[in-house]
Amino acid sequence: MLTLLLPYLTFYGFGRKARRFFAQPFFRYCVVCAGLDVKIVGKPDIERANFFVSNHVSYLDIPLLASQVDGLFVAKSAVAGWPIIGFLAKISRTHFVSRKAVDIPQEKQKIMAQLRQGERIFLFPEGTSGNGSNVLPFKPGLLSAAQSSKNIIQPVTLVYGAALDQEERDKYAWYGEMDLSTHIWSLFKRKERLSVTVVFHETKPSTNFDCRKHLATWAESSVRAGLPAPLTFDQAAE
Repeated sequence: MLTLLLPYLTFYGFGRKARRFFAQPFFRYCVVCAGLDVKIVGKPDIERANFFVSNHVSYLDIPLLASQVDGLFVAKSAVAGWPIIGFLAKISRTHFVSRKAVDIPQEKQKIMAQLRQGERIFLFPEGTSGNGSNVLPFKPGLLSAAQSSKNIIQPVTLVYGAALDQEERDKYAWYGEMDLSTHIWSLFKRKERLSVTVVFHETKPSTNFDCRKHLATWAESSVRAGLPAPLTFDQAAE
């Protein structure tokens, strides 16, 4: 990993073109080290799409998506202080935001500025991670950054171990009151590998939606449709 990390950090300050040469190989190796075998369904529309919305299952989501698309991630500010994950989030160009309602207008303006500069944005609209068996309701707040300007939006579904029961999936999914350090340590001790499917859905322009709530509803439905049927039960029924 250090063989790829050092060149990546060296060229980090030289801009996206220089960084991209090392970024995807580095994050692909991170994914391999985490024991994930990745299957891609569909195709990331990197020629047009600049706003990707995904379900959120684990701290592995960022390196997993960064291994496929060069983009800037939006995550809650607390992530910056997490061991290991905070470091990976920072070097994968994560934009840390406040989740307070009063701060949303300011955070929205920052994201819009990044879009105007030609960045691709990754957003987890659930606002927190779930157990991977379902998609939590999408919060429309920061989606207004995409809805307010002419952007192409692509929903993405992450499926960790479609054939696993919840106990096994929890070894990769991180949510609720799980201890982060214990979970990471347990993950990297595992010898078994897990198949993860990344589903890239059909894109739509933001101009198709007359408000952020309608955009959130469409994006949530698209992401939810990417889950295999056995995983679509209501989490509340567990």
